[in-house]
Amino acid sequence: MHPEDEGPPEDAGGSDEGPDAVRRATDVCLKLLSMRARSRHELDAALTRKGFTAKVRDEALSRVQGWGYLDDARFAQERAASLLRKGRLGPQAVLQRLEAHGLGEAAAREALARATHVEAFDALAAARAVLEGKGLLGRPLSAKERARAGRLLDSRGFSEDVVHRLLGEPSLDPSGPDE
Repeated sequence: MHPEDEGPPEDAGGSDEGPDAVRRATDVCLKLLSMRARSRHELDAALTRKGFTAKVRDEALSRVQGWGYLDDARFAQERAASLLRKGRLGPQAVLQRLEAHGLGEAAAREALARATHVEAFDALAAARAVLEGKGLLGRPLSAKERARAGRLLDSRGFSEDVVHRLLGEPSLDPSGPDE
């Protein structure tokens, strides 16, 4: 399973420290990474839940990173690009999701900037598609519908500027003067 394995797999049991524990922790990382890309933070949390010590976790994560299977910058950019490509989320929501994977704010912002460029992401077009999918585009909207559309775009992480450009100056309070 890993490049340095030479013999049959050893028993999963054993001590909490040492080469066997590192090998088991590494196997857990490789299994999780075979399902989908993950951040270092996510793998560390999974190893913690499985009861591996900090020393074993660090050694296993360093091993997996050394083999090129773990790269937070690459993970962040690929995840940001994937989320932007789907077109359902705005930049702020993508940032929140990257940070939820345990990435720092600076790394998340850098990954978002790169992914935005690579994907040629147009926030206005994406927001327009979200509204169109909900039947809130291409017709006059009541004050209640405009407020609903504004809240929808806000909840999807689109900027106030994008909301205003699409909806004018919507009151996000549905109990406006038109009712």
